[in-house]
Amino acid sequence: METVTLAPSSATTTSPKLTKKPSLTDIRYPNSEKKVYGCDHVKELLEQARADALKQYRRLVQAINKDKNVAIRLPKATGAGQSVYSLRPTWLCLQCPNVATTETRDSHDKNHKFCAESSSAHLYCRACADIVHDPTLDEIRQLRGRKRSHSVFRSDVDTKILAANSSPVPCRALGLRGMYNMGQTCFMSVVLQSLIHNPFIRAYYLSESHRSSECERECCTSCALDDIFSEFHSQEKAEGYGMVAMLQSSWRGGGSLAGYQQQDAHEYLQFILNSLHSANIDPDEKEDKAEDCACIIHRTFCGVLQSTVTCSKCKNVTTARDPFMDLSLDVRQPGQKKKENKISMTTGKDKGDKDKSSAPPPAPVGLTECFDRFTAPEMLAAADYTCTRCASAQQATKRLSLARMPPVLPVHLKRFSHSKNNGASIKLDMRVRFPMTVDLAPYLTGAPGTGPKGGKKEVNGEKKDKDKDKDGKEKDKEEDKGKQQKPVYELSSVIVHKGKMDSGHYVSFSRVYDEWFMFDDSKVVLVDENEVLNSEAYMLFYVVRDVEV
Repeated sequence: METVTLAPSSATTTSPKLTKKPSLTDIRYPNSEKKVYGCDHVKELLEQARADALKQYRRLVQAINKDKNVAIRLPKATGAGQSVYSLRPTWLCLQCPNVATTETRDSHDKNHKFCAESSSAHLYCRACADIVHDPTLDEIRQLRGRKRSHSVFRSDVDTKILAANSSPVPCRALGLRGMYNMGQTCFMSVVLQSLIHNPFIRAYYLSESHRSSECERECCTSCALDDIFSEFHSQEKAEGYGMVAMLQSSWRGGGSLAGYQQQDAHEYLQFILNSLHSANIDPDEKEDKAEDCACIIHRTFCGVLQSTVTCSKCKNVTTARDPFMDLSLDVRQPGQKKKENKISMTTGKDKGDKDKSSAPPPAPVGLTECFDRFTAPEMLAAADYTCTRCASAQQATKRLSLARMPPVLPVHLKRFSHSKNNGASIKLDMRVRFPMTVDLAPYLTGAPGTGPKGGKKEVNGEKKDKDKDKDGKEKDKEEDKGKQQKPVYELSSVIVHKGKMDSGHYVSFSRVYDEWFMFDDSKVVLVDENEVLNSEAYMLFYVVRDVEV
């Protein structure tokens, strides 16, 4: 039998490797030593200055989640030294105190590559030009800057016990909830939804500025709205809300609103704003002028419209200023004929349905075209104007302009028309193009082409000289005041009327952060931005982009 001798291997021969039996941790968390980063720039930052970077990011997250922190929404300062509060999210630099807007975040110092978003603390990398998700930084963001709690170290058994014996409660509700139709009440629902998602009205009621428990008014609409905010923002609910208190208050104070007939949403908006104004002021105090009222309703919706009438003979200028809570714009194009909705007595159908099917649809009109016509010069006949300087009837030119803009601008598109002669009513089923962002600077008082300059003017019948600066140039203090704030507005809500004049239905769209939702009575649906822009709008709500504080 042949014998085999096992000699020790030489030093050059590869030694066999000793393998370690994998532990339970290795099985649960494979490749735990392999680190993952959001991008190469985050990796470079954490490898070079990990402690300082994590400390600074944790401070930013804590500042973002701090209540009533105005500093994170002040991206810049105006020429007069006043700060401008941004209603849209800003971006906080990770390496310096800079606060930038979405438009200016990439123009910051190139060496400062990272900034955090002011509402969610998501990290943005300027070098990648995108939001990056790093596991280490995302953990700090999810913990809202606080230290890790005991819940992280709970075992699977503890988690199962807690899940079986507790019910989840969300940390915050976004107010996404529909309202039950309680008998032709869709016109109320859409207006209330626009108020619920109005940032100024929401901030007022969620800060308990009106407490229904302390109000002594009977059938108070402000108390009813306060209850709606409390219900909508306390916890998420899928079912609709029965607005019994608001319906009762509207019937009690609205007069013609009582009953189950279909009403006009624009008329209800005017009623509810007036009712909320009365409910949020001291009844013992003397009421100020609308433009000087300090209530939340006038501070949010009240603007000033200026009417300038110029005599064609002596060029005398008469100016009158009137407050407004919304603007009604004519959508009918010049030369377009009215078409009445004639109903057949035998079939009950619209007689014009055959003509409508064969006739081409009317051309769409843009929102800026409606503003152009609203502020365009209008010729007044001699029978309609008497010049105080000429002391006789004269032809004149009238022009409207916006002397002071409100933070929230409701725009009413006049789709419904009522004839005084035969009492017939019509609806203009034409598309109106409206943008997500609109600049109303061309329509302000003092803008080029909105009115005459120089000379004397009469304000509400009283002659006043324009102020002069050091160089002797004439100027109007109120007009200059209106120029300081940039009138750039962003779309917040849209109210749509579907169907015919007396048998239609209202739905609305509202923006919640950067997403759009459709509210159809008790149904709430996430929609695309294009669906909002293609809707047949009846009312538009625009919110100013920046607010001076």
